[in-house]
Order: sequence, then structure tokens, then C-alpha cells
Amino acid sequence: MPSRSADDAAPPATSARRSVLPSGTWPSPITAAAAAADKVGYAGVAVRDGGDTVWWAQTTPGATGRMGVFRHDRSGSVREVLPRWLDARTRVHEYGGQGWTVVGETLVTSNFADQRLYRVDGDTALPLTPDTGLADRYAQPTELPGTGWIVCVAERHRATVSSALVAVALDGSGAVVDLWTGSDFVAAPAISPDGRSIAFLTWDHPLMPWDGTLLRTAALTFHQGHPAIRDVTVVLGGPEESVLAPSWMDDLTVCAATDRTGWWNLVAVPATRPAAGGEPAPMWPVAQECGVPLWQLGLRSHVSVPGGRTAVVSGGRLVVLDPDGAAAAIECPFTNWLPWLDAGGDVVAGVAAADDRAPTLVKVDTVTGAWTVLAEPLQPQPVWTPRPHRSTVPTPNGEVPVYFYPPTSPLCRLPEGTAPLAIMWAHGGPTASFPQHHQPEVAYFTSRGLAFVAVDYTGSSGRGRRHRTALREQWGVADVTDCIAVACDLLEHGRVSRIAIRGASAGGLTTLLALARPGSPFAGGVSYAGVADLGHFARHTHEFESRYLDGLIGRLPEAQAAYRDRSPLSHIDAVTRPVLLLHGQRDPVVPLEQARALAHALTARQVPHALLVFTDEGHVFSKPETVAAALDAELSFYGQLLGFDPPGVARLPLTPTPAHGAGDP
Repeated sequence: MPSRSADDAAPPATSARRSVLPSGTWPSPITAAAAAADKVGYAGVAVRDGGDTVWWAQTTPGATGRMGVFRHDRSGSVREVLPRWLDARTRVHEYGGQGWTVVGETLVTSNFADQRLYRVDGDTALPLTPDTGLADRYAQPTELPGTGWIVCVAERHRATVSSALVAVALDGSGAVVDLWTGSDFVAAPAISPDGRSIAFLTWDHPLMPWDGTLLRTAALTFHQGHPAIRDVTVVLGGPEESVLAPSWMDDLTVCAATDRTGWWNLVAVPATRPAAGGEPAPMWPVAQECGVPLWQLGLRSHVSVPGGRTAVVSGGRLVVLDPDGAAAAIECPFTNWLPWLDAGGDVVAGVAAADDRAPTLVKVDTVTGAWTVLAEPLQPQPVWTPRPHRSTVPTPNGEVPVYFYPPTSPLCRLPEGTAPLAIMWAHGGPTASFPQHHQPEVAYFTSRGLAFVAVDYTGSSGRGRRHRTALREQWGVADVTDCIAVACDLLEHGRVSRIAIRGASAGGLTTLLALARPGSPFAGGVSYAGVADLGHFARHTHEFESRYLDGLIGRLPEAQAAYRDRSPLSHIDAVTRPVLLLHGQRDPVVPLEQARALAHALTARQVPHALLVFTDEGHVFSKPETVAAALDAELSFYGQLLGFDPPGVARLPLTPTPAHGAGDP
């Protein structure tokens, strides 16, 4: 995105002086390449030396999705500590997360290319785990202090896929020792301050971690020179209780987020419960989420700080809790703290953002409330940055949150009395939500005179367990109904003139089914790696989501009819509006065959469409050039179906060639 301080920033213009141009035709300095390059991803923060040193992982500008690890020291200098031939991404669960930790001055990290763990000391990188050709993958490494070992999550790909909690030696011997193998999934290992106990999460099929998890604790011991655990105890959780992000408040007490009250709230749990008795003690009962769905390993929305205090993200804000339950929000311009927190002494560091600020690394003194930006990407110019209008819209399923980003430009305005063309975004997951912070791709569209609308449909996270579980056995129905209801509301109230829909993964299924509904208000749709055949998905997706549909649709074979009825391919005859399909060739979550089957069916029906396949890309596009190509293809596609010619964008060929404004209802 253009920088705030850029010399060529466009000066503000009065409404009378701005050029009057139709929606979609506004010139914009926010190119697809700039939007792609300015999008930075993070994967963990580590605070050391009482807050004087902060380490973090983020995607590196100009690289092909590579995750680097950086260090900010007490002098204020920032440097990358990961050799350029290493990439700190982990493939565990295919969505990755935190694949690194810091042990003293040593970095221990996963490497994307071979998924081995490496010990990095200066310019030297020593492999710690055997080369198994991607069969073994590691995430969430955690130091066992003073032992020369780390504990981490291992995912093993053999004839079947399994997960384990393992210990890995730091001496380069290649020793990997199983600590726990008794569940389908394991996550979030946390070591007590005295190093004598461990807490971790487990869950089993068909549950997802936002459905139900178990918080276990165990004693850490050594047997014949190798770490081991004993006296494993379940202290919290169950099939209808999701527990997240355990951390130790002291040697005997674990802090975790649980949704047993209907919201992910913090509780203090005796580490030996139930053997020693005692109930989880609510730390801050509040009708807000203090956690997020565990799509990536290492996500953490709370950390302990000295004096029995806890820093927690709730409602997007960073809040400090005293032992008596008193809460004080940190006063700062950041309204959306992401779930990448860590603490050292009184200092908390994390990634924070706002409507007008891209995610930024920030350090906070929890005693004084003072905050400092440690590192940030290129920030957007205010005059090109859309601010969302937040509202709720009634649908047959209840009220759903809607975020409306208006066309935003200092140079142009719409003709008097006209409403903009619009794009609706159906988020993926579906157990997820729309990010509440600046996103370059949104400004890419709004700076060209298009409105951008996001819907947190039924089943989205962020509104408590009841709303999150309302999509059970209703995916492909309730989400589609909500998006259509919001589109109709916008059209009826004249806030938009016409509207298209886009979605990724689960949102792709929502998009495709919305186009197939009789009387659909959408002029056409874009599907990024969208699910088209639920039966095929259930048989061929990766292990993490292989039983996700048990809850979203129903158990097989009893629900076979529902799987057919909710599959977009079953309704392809009802799709008459143009469709753009974008897919990664190496997608392990939604196989490319699904997009090819859709394209074949659309060709047979003579529906204008395009299928763009990107080599060396997976489920989520990581290369800036791929993201840029996809955005430009989208814009050309919208121009063809909504009837405008976007300046400076090559025309995307559709088959068959549509008439101008082919998406007319």
C-alpha cells in the first residue's frame, strides 16, 4: 500500500473537485502487486530478557511466502536471525502456525521445504530431526528449561496420519522421544515455571478443537536420560467444552480459556484437579470471546504477567486483569489485537492492528500502559483507506454482523444519486470470522469505486458458542440464506446497485450455492479453492478436517443425501451467472479435481467462466505474484459481469465469451 509519508500521496480533494466516474472505473494507485506485497502474515512472538528482546516470525517482503524470524533488541535494532535458505513455516494441519521457539540465544525452527527442525546459532543451522521426506512435521516447539530438550507437536504421515507430543534433543543426535500418543490430535504444550509439569490439549475425531477439547496435565520426569511424562490427568474440557491455550500462572495453577459459560472466558485450574479437588475459578466473566478457533497451532490470546496479573485480548482490545478481577484496557490506537501474544516480566508483545492500520508488532508495559511500535509494514494512506460501517442485518436465522466498506478515493466520487456496485465476501472456515483490521485487498477494490461487504454468517466465530454451533448440520443452508438476505437488504435500501459474491474454501461453497438459489441477487461469483463436492471432500481432504463435516452436515453414511444436496456440483444446472474459479495446484485441503469438475460442468452448460490454476500453490495462496494475479483477474471478471471497464487491468478471457454486463439478473 502507498505509505503515509509518500511524497506522491494524493492531496485531499473536496467533493466538488473530485472527478465524477462510475463505480469500478476509478483510477487507483493501489495496484494488485502493491496490495499483495503489503500483506504481511505473522506466526508467533517471543519475549525474552524481561522485555528487552522480542523475537517474532513474519512473511518476508518480496519472497514467495517465506516466513522469516526477526529480533528486536534493547538498542532498538532489528535483524533477521533466520538464514535465507530456511523458511519457518510448518505444514502441521496444513494451516501451520508457530513452528519455532527461542532457547537462550538459540533459535529452534521448522523448515518449510523438508519440515525438519533446525537449531540455528548465528549463521550455523544444525538439523535436529531425521529427514523423512515430509512424512514427519513439527510445530509449537517449547523449551524444557535446563535439559537440552524441547517439547513439540509432531504430525506423522504414514499409511494413516497421527499426532504425538514428542521431545527432541537439541544436541543434533536426532533423538525424538514420544511423550503422548493417546489421542487423534494434540496441541499447546506448556511447561510449568519449575519445569516439573506440563499442560497440553487433546481432542479426537469427529470433534474439531472449537467443538470440544481436553486439557491434560502431567508430571515431567526423565527415564534413561530421556524426557517422559506420568500421572496424566484431565483437568478441564469435554465433548461440549472447548478449552484453548493453556499457560501456567504458577507451579500449581493453569490458566486457560474455556467456553463452558457460552463464551471463551479465562479460568484458573488446579493442575492436579480432579485428584486434589477444586473447581476452575472464573477470572473475568464477560460476554465476550477471550479466544479464537484453533486453526493454527500456537495461537494465544492471553499471557500471565507478574503479580498474579493476566493480559488478555477481548473484543479486539488488550486488557490487563488484576488478581481481584479488576480489568483495565490498554489505551492505544490498536483496536484489533491478533492472537499472537507473549510476555516477559511486565512487558507484553503482540501483533495489533486497526481499521486504518495493518498488523504491527507492538510492545506494552503493563504497569504504565506505555506502548511502543517495534516493527511495522508499510502503512496505508488515510485518504485511500476505507472505514467500515458496522451493523447487523436480520435474516431468517437471526441478526448477523455486516461490515460495509464504501468506495474510498480522494480523487473520485460516484455520480449524484447513484449507488455503487458491490462485492460480498463470504469468509472461509466456516468456523471463522472476517478480520477486523485493515486489509490491502479491500482497499484494492474500494479505491476503484466498488463497495466491499463482509458477512459474519451463522456459525461464524466471535459471538459465543451458541452462535458458533448454530451451523451444525446447516452448512450450505444457513450461511447461504444469510448472505442472500444481506444482499437483498442492501439492494432494497439502495446502498448498492448490483452485487457479486466471492469466497474462499468454505466461503467458496457458500458462493457457489448462493448462485444456484432461485432468484439469487448475485450477478456472479468468485470461488477461491471452494468446496464443490462434499462427498469427495470427506474422502480426500487432509486429516485435520477429515471429520469436520460430521458436525457441519451429518455423519456418513446416514447423511449421504444431505452431502449430495449441499454439494454445489449437484446444483450446477441452476447456475446461470458467470463464475471465476481460482485454485492452487497442490491444494491438500480441497483437491484441484473439485475445481476441474466445476469447470467441466459449467462448460457443458455454456455458463461464462474461467478456471485459473496456480502451480506450486496450496490451499491458501502464499506467493505475492499469485495473489496479485488473482486480484487482477477478479477485477476484470467483475467488470465483465457488472458492466464496467477497469483501467489498467488486462481482460480475463471467459469461456464462452459473455455479453457486456453478463451478470444482469
